[in-house]
Amino acid sequence: MRNCLAGVLLFCLLMTASACTSRGVEEFQLYSTAFDLQNETAQRVLDKVASAERGSWSRLYDKNKRNPRFNPDSSAYYVNVGDPPFTGSMRQSMAALKQYNDALVGLANGETADALVAKVTSVVTNLTGAITGFESNSVKSDAQLLAIASPVAGYLTTAKSILGVALKGAARQSFRDNLIKAYPYMQRMLLEFRKGSQHLYFVVISQPGVTPEQKLKDRELFASWVLLIDSTLQAMEAAVTAAMLRGPATDLDALAEYSIELRVLAEKIRAERNR
Repeated sequence: MRNCLAGVLLFCLLMTASACTSRGVEEFQLYSTAFDLQNETAQRVLDKVASAERGSWSRLYDKNKRNPRFNPDSSAYYVNVGDPPFTGSMRQSMAALKQYNDALVGLANGETADALVAKVTSVVTNLTGAITGFESNSVKSDAQLLAIASPVAGYLTTAKSILGVALKGAARQSFRDNLIKAYPYMQRMLLEFRKGSQHLYFVVISQPGVTPEQKLKDRELFASWVLLIDSTLQAMEAAVTAAMLRGPATDLDALAEYSIELRVLAEKIRAERNR
């Protein structure tokens, strides 16, 4: 009889653990999907910023159209291919944030240390590229862009250092601890982008030929981006809290709630844009 009860108890514990694990995975997957959806608006903003950055640089440094100079270090400004330095750094920063989220999801999924190494290595690689672009001479010479680039580069440098420690440890607990330690600096990156959105908007609408109607459309785009940043910050905090406390029910509920809100907001913005 005792053996039978022990067997039933063990079965119940295993089923409960499995359900908790499954539920944690579902919440983190929901967050990952919502983040990917909101990222569409961020990419549209960055496309605008890339064009404006290239135009501003051309007016400042490439004035002699009859006998144009060629500087290999300025090649990113000469052609409409890829991104100029500042925009490229912003895009790499957002890519690093996505990969950071992927690593959080990997923890919830119970991925191996090797899989986490690959994800965190990608984060560090994008952080390195972003820092380099933010610190380029062309960005330093633009007061509007430097106001954003300077503080962000500092936060990303700290996050990179912390995540480097995770790679050295190469153990699940090391990844958990250091992903959590890096969170405030990834958060500050987003907050600086939010704060700097007014500078970026000014750069975009200051380009020659921008009509009043286009300025209003661009204002809507930037406003949508800011609202999505705010929603993302809430969901990301819930995700890190759930990862830190190993996913108690209340934190998973908060993660699900904020993720759903983020997804609904992103879908509404997409629908409004496509109207």
